[in-house]
Amino acid sequence: MAKIAVIGFGQGGAVAAIKLSQQGHAVSLFERAAREGFGHPWYDDIRFDIFEFCALPLPPRECYTNKGKRLFISPDCKNSLRVPSAKPMEEISISRPALNAHLAALCEAAGVQLHFETQVEHLLVENERVTGVVIGETALRFDLVIDASGLFSPFRAELPGRFGVRAEPGETDVMTAWRGFFKWEPGTAAPDPDRNIYIKHQGSVGLSWCNLNDRGEVDVFVGRIGTMSEDERKSAVAQLQAANAFCSREVLREGVTAKISLRAANPGLVADGCVLLGESAFMTMPMMGSGIEASMKAAIWLTELISRTGMTDFSAANLWPYQVKYYTELGAKYAFVDVVKRWVLGIDTELLNWLFGCGAVTNEDMGLVSTDPNNPNKLTAGKILKKAAIVLQKPKLIAQTALWMRRALHVRRVASALPTVYDPAKVQAWQEKYHAALGKAV
Repeated sequence: MAKIAVIGFGQGGAVAAIKLSQQGHAVSLFERAAREGFGHPWYDDIRFDIFEFCALPLPPRECYTNKGKRLFISPDCKNSLRVPSAKPMEEISISRPALNAHLAALCEAAGVQLHFETQVEHLLVENERVTGVVIGETALRFDLVIDASGLFSPFRAELPGRFGVRAEPGETDVMTAWRGFFKWEPGTAAPDPDRNIYIKHQGSVGLSWCNLNDRGEVDVFVGRIGTMSEDERKSAVAQLQAANAFCSREVLREGVTAKISLRAANPGLVADGCVLLGESAFMTMPMMGSGIEASMKAAIWLTELISRTGMTDFSAANLWPYQVKYYTELGAKYAFVDVVKRWVLGIDTELLNWLFGCGAVTNEDMGLVSTDPNNPNKLTAGKILKKAAIVLQKPKLIAQTALWMRRALHVRRVASALPTVYDPAKVQAWQEKYHAALGKAV
């Protein structure tokens, strides 16, 4: 069986390590952080059935809670749209450190060699093929290296250029996010809904929220595309506290600032001897930034390919079906969302305020995102005509929407049209076309 290295303890990397070790491969996982409590100290929303999809045991019950109700608030804070609740335990909020601890225990049970506080310095690349990793001054050889080292992976730039891997995300592909937790103000009522999400908060290109979770903590988030000054962050937090009486000024957990990926997948996910997985491959939902589900699914698709084919030569050609599977299932959809994200955050603030309050989009319409097959909220011809009559009051909005929708559909078509069989010339041509289509939407 093969010797496989995983760089970084992302959720996708951990799932890949577990599955490959269970298949009989010798797997080593290298993580630069210490084992105790690594990962952002907050909660992430995922679908509960992701563990069933991955055929993994559930984390301990105290690690997760049912996802709450959501309310989207207009930039001027005068109007809002309510999203219907998901079915109980259909979506959950899970502690990221607790999820990491759960996956680490499963790694050990599967026989993965875990190396915490171990920094991989470089990839070992020979004759344009990745043949291992360098730790300190020691070169360790592996048959396959999985780069799961995160958004700012230094290893993408070390891959030979012919594989079409884009080394760095662009400025509009990254959100600077601050998240802290405050005490629930004594004597104040719990908000309904408990999740208030502010679009283009304070006129920014970004969003904020002030949520009360079922642990009695007030979860405050401030995110801005690109950079965010400390003064801007403080102003946003103060405004959220003033607008939400249940949020006290008493800090429960100090805020943490992190960079979050908001871009579509990398055009190159494979190279000879190497695979990108998780945030190093930009496997995140471009609108929301959560990549846990996508990374865990990608890990399953990768390991199923290796198991099904009995792969021993981890060439880009043999690994290419993994990229095809990801783009077919998620990548093309997320490329579409990437363009929609740019439109929503770039739309004129006054137009967005008007859209929230004009009646063209209602709480009933937000029910269309429900996963309930018996959802009674349907768009009829009469409703569509009524909404069209309202939107026609703003020709500028119609023109902008039509332009961006064409761009989004074009990007999705290009992303879906990747070659199904690895041919270097055809793959390169597709990568260039895909990258250009995304670039035009910036």
